[in-house]
Amino acid sequence: MEEKITAAAEEYAPAETKSGGQKMRRTRREKFWAYFRRNYMLYLMTIPAVVLLLIFNYYPMAGLQLAFKDWNPWEGIWGSPWATNADGELDVLAHFKTLMGNDLFWTKFGNTLRISALKIVTGFPVPIIFVLLMNEMAWPFFKKLSQTISYLPHFISWVIIAGILMAMTQTDSSMQLLLERVFGHQVLFFADNTSFLVLVLVSDIWKNAGWEMIIYLAALSTISPELYEAAEVDGAGRWSKMRYITLPGIMPAICIRLIFTVSGIASAGFDQIFNMYNSTVYDVGDILETYLYRTGIVGGQYDLSAAMGLFNSVIGLILTLTANWIVNKAGGEGIW
Repeated sequence: MEEKITAAAEEYAPAETKSGGQKMRRTRREKFWAYFRRNYMLYLMTIPAVVLLLIFNYYPMAGLQLAFKDWNPWEGIWGSPWATNADGELDVLAHFKTLMGNDLFWTKFGNTLRISALKIVTGFPVPIIFVLLMNEMAWPFFKKLSQTISYLPHFISWVIIAGILMAMTQTDSSMQLLLERVFGHQVLFFADNTSFLVLVLVSDIWKNAGWEMIIYLAALSTISPELYEAAEVDGAGRWSKMRYITLPGIMPAICIRLIFTVSGIASAGFDQIFNMYNSTVYDVGDILETYLYRTGIVGGQYDLSAAMGLFNSVIGLILTLTANWIVNKAGGEGIW
């Protein structure tokens, strides 16, 4: 009924309205093609990036169908048959049902959420605090030196960091002797669940806090110095300027960073955990990604690991949409 009303309205609409709409669309097309002819070299420069994006980011997404198939190495992803259940009946969700009915899967998923949540609570505020303190530094040389030192750990691989931590925490190391004097006993970071979690959190903050501070420094550079001058004339102190000028100025960057951080809560950091964990701390350290690695790559169950990876991606998408919605509702600036 609504379609008929709309069609009738369009049919009996004044000729001026129809011609005006067509003219507006024609004007927009003409403006676009005029802009394209004027900047066609810029569009040509984007072609290699678009091609690489299609090949390495979008085409591999076709492999997600493996999550709904029974993997056959001789027939490949496209030729493998669709998944079947234990009775031999067609069931494309068979691998997902296997995962959902596996208590071990939910244990690893719980470990992932625990570590990710702890990283957000302890690590997310650190770069913000660093940038606020760095903004108050009056000596430019010391400010640049502090920035450089804080960036450097990001470029050290987790393989090297894990090796250093293992060497530092050996039973005969100087650090263990110091800890024994302080606590009265040695702290076995790679054998105790609680100590292992502390080591994971501290090492993650040490490695990434300086690098994550870059986005806040970029946002800080957009704040007009005149705001600080006007606040100083009005008698505002350091804390007042930090509260009413600096923090609101970097709030858009904080919102964007929060969305990306929350979206990755289903990924606790494979590189770090894989290089640091061992069978002794599996109860808290074995996350979904390391379990996926042992099941899929080592165990050869590629179809089951594909289902696990797709589940992880869907969780990340839902969290991204939710975090973006919350930020927009709270008055912040989301991704869209």
